[in-house]
Amino acid sequence: MDETLGRKLRFGDVAYAIGATPKALRLWLQRELVTIRTPKAEDGRWSEYSFVDVAILALVRTLSNFGVDIPNANAIANKIMGDHFFGPMKALNDPGAPAGVLALIWSNRRLRIHRPGDVWELQVIDLWKAASESPAEPAVYLTLDVESVLRAAFARASESVNDGEDTD
Repeated sequence: MDETLGRKLRFGDVAYAIGATPKALRLWLQRELVTIRTPKAEDGRWSEYSFVDVAILALVRTLSNFGVDIPNANAIANKIMGDHFFGPMKALNDPGAPAGVLALIWSNRRLRIHRPGDVWELQVIDLWKAASESPAEPAVYLTLDVESVLRAAFARASESVNDGEDTD
């Protein structure tokens, strides 16, 4: 995949990339259940989407598959794609950066998500440290491989944008 962060995607490509139906994605956007980075056009609609938007929406879709409601999944996804864990993501300001850079920072890491009360708690687990550090584990939690979710969505987006042609 050689797509860059500056590449813009169409609605159908985004729906395909995240594995959602266009109807479901349209519902999320129209009801403002999800917050993406690309601003709406003057007519109040989105006409194009970025790979950051694809990343957020793919994470929302994955979390919703595990039973997290869409507004909470959106909040978690925006934390994942924001500065919450790793400080300012300078690559987001470089449209020439490969889209895969968004997944790369999650290499050999997992996100542990649990909800002890009304608030979702997020913890990054560094796999190279996990064996030596045993944090107190909650009784029930979800572990998310963010890198795999993002790479799969970006590969599908690239496939859709390129009409299934192999770009390698």
